[in-house]
Amino acid sequence: MTTASSSTKLKATDPLDTRPQIFGRTVTSTFRKMFGFKHQRPGNVRTCMIPPVVFGAALFNMPKLLKLRMYLKQERIKHHKEHPEDVRVLYYADCLDETNGIANNLRNVVPYMREHGMTAYLAGNVFNTRPCGVVENGYCILLPRLFSMEQLGYANSELAIPRISPVLRLLKRYPVDIIELETPSPGAWLVAICGKIAGIKVMSHYRTDVPQYTRTLVKAKWMHFYVLKLMQIFYWMARPVVSPCDDYSDALVNELKVPENQVKLMPRGLPLEKFSPELRGRGTWEKFGCTREQRKVRFSFIGRISKEKNLPFLNEVWKKFSALHDDVELMYVGYGWYLDEIKKFFDGNDSVHFAGEQGGETLAGLYADSDFFLFPSTTDTFGNVVVEAMSTGTPAIVSNYGGPRNIVDSKKHGMILPIDEKQWLNALEECRNLKLEKSEEYQQMRKDCQLRSTRYTLENSSKAQFEYFRQVAKDHYKI
Repeated sequence: MTTASSSTKLKATDPLDTRPQIFGRTVTSTFRKMFGFKHQRPGNVRTCMIPPVVFGAALFNMPKLLKLRMYLKQERIKHHKEHPEDVRVLYYADCLDETNGIANNLRNVVPYMREHGMTAYLAGNVFNTRPCGVVENGYCILLPRLFSMEQLGYANSELAIPRISPVLRLLKRYPVDIIELETPSPGAWLVAICGKIAGIKVMSHYRTDVPQYTRTLVKAKWMHFYVLKLMQIFYWMARPVVSPCDDYSDALVNELKVPENQVKLMPRGLPLEKFSPELRGRGTWEKFGCTREQRKVRFSFIGRISKEKNLPFLNEVWKKFSALHDDVELMYVGYGWYLDEIKKFFDGNDSVHFAGEQGGETLAGLYADSDFFLFPSTTDTFGNVVVEAMSTGTPAIVSNYGGPRNIVDSKKHGMILPIDEKQWLNALEECRNLKLEKSEEYQQMRKDCQLRSTRYTLENSSKAQFEYFRQVAKDHYKI
């Protein structure tokens, strides 16, 4: 991998991506330009193109994979003798070239591990708008794509399959003992199959509730059954499976048929030093919303603006709540395919504001300036944004299913509610009264939230993950 100007047929002045630049990501090198099929539009039938591409790519590279298997076996024995406690891990996620919780979390976790002496690598696919594979920030490898198509019901996201030849060269240069797959996507299927042929232990992390997303976003019922069966096969291939919360540990066992002893409960960690209650009151909110004198109680939703976050429900609740009070406001922070529909829904409602996609101190300031954070999603396996909000002292109102309810834990940190319009309306009334009439109780809640968030540090999660990886590698290789 070298610079774009010397390694590809592109001119040095040509753009490497037609999308707006994503906050905090810088291209540090590129792959040479490689063949890839034309990007496909979404479609139920078109998804049937994916299995032939996956298995065809694996078969085509079979001789190289078997050769790599022999090399890695000898290399692993030698490495274990020299470094008996070391375990080398590759995290793979198709969605790294998008803005989402998975990508943001991994882009924090892996550099932290590398800075603290853990051997960790991060790889995914480039988005279809890039002409070449790239390396970002010196450590995140976005592989050249062989195939990609827009994901059904999920605009601005795609299903992608990487070119395998660069992966094989990288694995020979940077051998790994474990590959952890972050999503059950087409690229992860190919990496899982190739990893097994190459003799590498393959496991997975349950970061996305794909069956529920499918039921929410795709109308064709046969696709629900099809996706469920594919997920059951995938999690049979990629065991053990790490789950971040109790609800999804149960779903893995009951719905996806993973044996209970192959599910490991392990909460995630975040770079909490980027968020602080001290950022409250510095004028960040006023750049996008009203002043305190105009609207005294501030609510926010921060995250991907899409239907699977249960935003249609939140919209209906807020429409009724804001009609009762002229001193409340709601800020949507983020971007997604559902954003335009929300803007139309609230056209003429001056209690709702939109800050767009933000990062850095602006994002942290919006969290801190919020009086309450609203997160009605029932499909989040963890809830990075809930931890981020609480780390700035902002109480969170979340649904009673998924990872966020484990984070909030009790009324000291916010509220946990079923998806019931009346209960959410009552909860928002309680929040308003708490902020306006019970100042001491509200300030104590902010302190409790910030304290609760300290459980989810990168240090705690990274140490726990690597201890588990060592045990998995020891059990698998028996060296």
